Amino acid sequence: LIEAFNKRFGMKIKVNQVPMGTRDFTTRVIAGFQAGRPEADQGQGAWDTVSILNEKGLLEEFDWVGVFGQEFPDIRKRVQRVISDFRGKVLDYSHLASVVVYRTDRLREGDVPRTWEGLADPKWRGQIALNQEGSPFHYLAPFWGPEKVLELARKLKANQPLFARGARGAGTLVESGEATIGVTTVEVPEYGRSKGVPVDWVAPSEIPIAVEHLIVLKRAPHPNLARLWAAWITTESRPLFEKLTWKGLAWPDEDSFLSRRLKSFGTKFRFAETKEQNNTMMEVRKQIEHLYLGK
Repeated sequence: LIEAFNKRFGMKIKVNQVPMGTRDFTTRVIAGFQAGRPEADQGQGAWDTVSILNEKGLLEEFDWVGVFGQEFPDIRKRVQRVISDFRGKVLDYSHLASVVVYRTDRLREGDVPRTWEGLADPKWRGQIALNQEGSPFHYLAPFWGPEKVLELARKLKANQPLFARGARGAGTLVESGEATIGVTTVEVPEYGRSKGVPVDWVAPSEIPIAVEHLIVLKRAPHPNLARLWAAWITTESRPLFEKLTWKGLAWPDEDSFLSRRLKSFGTKFRFAETKEQNNTMMEVRKQIEHLYLGK
C-alpha cells in the first residue's frame, strides 16, 4: 500500500505501523495528547473508540468533500455513512462482519449453524471458539433487547466454549484445529484460506456489522499527509486495500467482495446508527465479558 501511495503521488514517504488492539490504541493516544506529545497521525476503531476520542477532544471536523471531492468522488459516501455524531470527524473505513468460521476438513457447509442460537446446541459443546470480550453478540442488543442477548451468552458459556482474546484469537483456534467452529470476522478465515488452511465461513441469517472508522487525530504530527492517505485508501485504493487485507464494506450497493458474499447468503445485517444504540451495546458488552470471565 505504501509503494502504491508513493507511486500515485510521487512521494517517498515511510510509515511506522504499530499493531495493537483498539483499547490499547485509545489509551496510548490519549496519554500522548495529554502529555503534549501526540505521536500518532491516525488509527482505526469502532464506535466505542471514536466516542472516547471525541469526548477527550482528539477529533476535529474536516471538509473532506470540499478538499478531496474532485479527486476522489467516493469520499462523499465515506463521510455520509458515518453516524451523524461523528460525521466529518472520521471516515467509513471497513466493516467487521461477524460470521461462523469452520474447519472444512471436519464439516460440510450445510452442517454449520445459520443462526446464533444454533451455536448453543449441545452437539457443539467444547468445540466452539469465542471472543472472551463479548463481541459480537453485544452488537445485537439494540435490536434483540439486552436480556435476549444475555440469555444467549449464558447458553453459550454453558456449552463450554474455548475463549480467546479478540475475534482474531477465536479464528486462530479454529485454524489450529483446537476448535471446530468459531465466531470471528470475515478477514480472519479469508486470510487463512489464502494460505491453504482448511477453513471457510458462513454468514448466519442475521449478523451484526461493526463500522471501523479511519481516524485522523487532532494535532497529528503530519495532518495533511494523514488526510491524503485517509482519502485515498478509503476511495481510489479500496480495491487494493481489500485484496491485501480482506477487509471490505458490507453496504449492499458497494462493489466489495464482502457485500457480494453476504448477498449470496441472503443475510440481514444490523448496525447501530445512534448514540443510544451504541451505549446499549457497550453496556451489554461489559455484562457478557463479566459473564464469560467473571470480571
